[in-house]
Amino acid sequence: MKTFRFALVMLMVLALSSMAFAYESDRMDFGPIDFKGATVTFVAHFDNLEAFYEGGARAGRLEEAKKLFNIGEIKMVTAGWGEVGEVALNRYLSGDSNYDIWRLPHNSYFMLATRGAFYPVSDILPEEYFETLSPITREKNERLIFDGKKLHFSVGVPDDYGHAPFAVINLDLFEREALPDPFELYESGEWNWENVEKIGRAVTRDTDGDGIVDQWGSAFIDAGMMVFSNGGAVTRLGDDGKIYYALDESASIEALRKLGEWENELGISYGDYQMREFVTGRTALGFMPFWQINPNDYDFTHAVLPLPKGPNVDDYVFGPGVADSLYLPKNSAYPLGMVALDNFLFPLEDYYEVMDDMIRDRAFDRTSFEVLNRAFDEVDGDAAYYHNFLGAWWEGDTPFGGVIGGIKGGGVAATVVNEFKPQGQAMIDEYLKQ
Repeated sequence: MKTFRFALVMLMVLALSSMAFAYESDRMDFGPIDFKGATVTFVAHFDNLEAFYEGGARAGRLEEAKKLFNIGEIKMVTAGWGEVGEVALNRYLSGDSNYDIWRLPHNSYFMLATRGAFYPVSDILPEEYFETLSPITREKNERLIFDGKKLHFSVGVPDDYGHAPFAVINLDLFEREALPDPFELYESGEWNWENVEKIGRAVTRDTDGDGIVDQWGSAFIDAGMMVFSNGGAVTRLGDDGKIYYALDESASIEALRKLGEWENELGISYGDYQMREFVTGRTALGFMPFWQINPNDYDFTHAVLPLPKGPNVDDYVFGPGVADSLYLPKNSAYPLGMVALDNFLFPLEDYYEVMDDMIRDRAFDRTSFEVLNRAFDEVDGDAAYYHNFLGAWWEGDTPFGGVIGGIKGGGVAATVVNEFKPQGQAMIDEYLKQ
């Protein structure tokens, strides 16, 4: 009888012990999770665990995770934006990445995907898991499928929405120059290229009489934003599930032609990606990603509107931005546990709380608040830079960079995009094995 009681007690202890490691997140029930004392390493181009340290908004959560999941240590490895992808790849090739979570910028995605370095999380996560994610994240997952597999699994980074593009308005300059009310233009559906061009023509001039133009309609414009705002795309997901070079579409060509006209012929857009001309109050507006909107840098009243509509679209286009996301290495020793850990550290509640805080920090009026919220709900997946293996705008030896260099150099849009089409489509087909 004593032996039976002892066995029963031991079974109860074991049951309670196993229950202690069971974890159900806001996305799925993971069941028992036990890292058996392993050390987990996060790899990123900045310390994305900073909020969990002493004094941070979520201090103590790392220690909770270690206790809950029996993790030995949680470490952080950082490298520069341009180098972190290579750091992750080297960790994978050397076998050091078994318990890694990689938070990588978009420029690293295809370098690692094409080398088979990412773990296909759709092999272990049900479709219902992905359906719980935010609209902008779901769009990313659809556009980041590689070799038929989903590789991106988390909402735990601001860059999930941080690269969504907007037009930021210098309201003081609009008032000083007696320009049309931008809010009325937006509400009436007239916030478009035609009116932005009129604004640019009206304000671009030499304001101090030294013979040098020092005020413009717009600061630097990322060519992709022009393409997206007209319903064009850099690459297009076809009905057959394949990806196609799309810069030769009429909407894309018209956008590139218009950008060349604004920069080279009219001179109403000026500057570089640092947006100094906008920040210092010398342009009426700036086209910029969400993360770059920083009212603390401005000595003027600002507003946030969608990208102005091109003639090819009936409504404003809201693009999700780029593929800065979290991934697991292909040699992950405990992929389900890693996803559970991510869900614990970055719950959906916190994701939306941070998003709301960032919106409030940038929206100083009701219309801007509405526009920012609308952008993250009404996402156009084709308006994305995900397939950046075609290159960034500054990389002249790549198809996309070559096109942009040609446009900025005064080339004819239709000729330039067709010149790079064979190279671009060949790269797409090779990388995606289609």
